[in-house]
Amino acid sequence: MSSMSFAQGLDDYSAHYQIEMNGLQAGELTQQLETLTDGLHRFRSVTKAKGLVAVFRRDTVKETSLWTLTKQQIIPHQYLYQRSGGKKDKYLRMDFDWQQNSVHIDDKVHPWDLEIDPKTLEKHIYQVQLRLDLLQDPTKQVFNYAIADGGRIKHYQIERLEPETISTPLGKIATVKFKRQRDRDSDKDRETTLWCAPELDYLPVKLEHIEKDGTKFTAILHELDGISDSVFVQDN
Repeated sequence: MSSMSFAQGLDDYSAHYQIEMNGLQAGELTQQLETLTDGLHRFRSVTKAKGLVAVFRRDTVKETSLWTLTKQQIIPHQYLYQRSGGKKDKYLRMDFDWQQNSVHIDDKVHPWDLEIDPKTLEKHIYQVQLRLDLLQDPTKQVFNYAIADGGRIKHYQIERLEPETISTPLGKIATVKFKRQRDRDSDKDRETTLWCAPELDYLPVKLEHIEKDGTKFTAILHELDGISDSVFVQDN
C-alpha cells in the first residue's frame, strides 16, 4: 500500500475509461481518488463527450466528492456537480452539516435543506463505500445505501450477481457483477450495473447504464495509474 493510501487497501489512483453509447464511441470518463490533508479525501469524476456523439453534444460533466472516513464509513462533507459546454449548463452543490444532520443544497436557483440520517451518502461517493464494504465482507450479497439526491432521500440496493471475466484494453480480469436496484416505479426501467475486480480492491473495470428509452452507455477501463495493472491477463 502506498503512503498516500487510506483505509484497508484503497490506494490513491487515476482510472481512465472509454465510453460507448449503443456501441459507438461516445466519450471518456476519468476517475481520481486522492488523499488530501487533515484526514480529508477527494473522489473526482470527469466525463467528456468524444467521437460522433461530440458532434451533437459537447458536454463536460465534473463531479467532486469531499469526505472523511470513520471506521470504514464514509462521512460526506461536500458534493459538487458541474455540467458545461453543452446547450444547458448545470450546477449543484451539497454541503453536509453533521451537527444538524442536514444537507444544504444549492443549484443557484432555489437553495434548500434536507434532513438526513447518519450514514447517508451522495450519489457519486457510494461506489467508494461499496468498495470499502466489499473489502470488509467479500461474500455479502446485498448492500443498502441511503442517498441524498435532490429533494429527497433515495435508497440504493446493490445486489451481487454472477462472477464474470471481463476483457479490457489492459487484458482480461475476473470480476464480481453488481446491479443497482431502483426504489421508485418511475425509475424501474433504468439500470446500472458494475463489474468490480477483487484483485484491484473491487475497483469497477466496467460500468453500464441503461436509460428509460433503452439507450445504453458502457464504460470500460483502459488506463490505470497508482494501482498495478499486472493482475490483468494478456491474450496470447
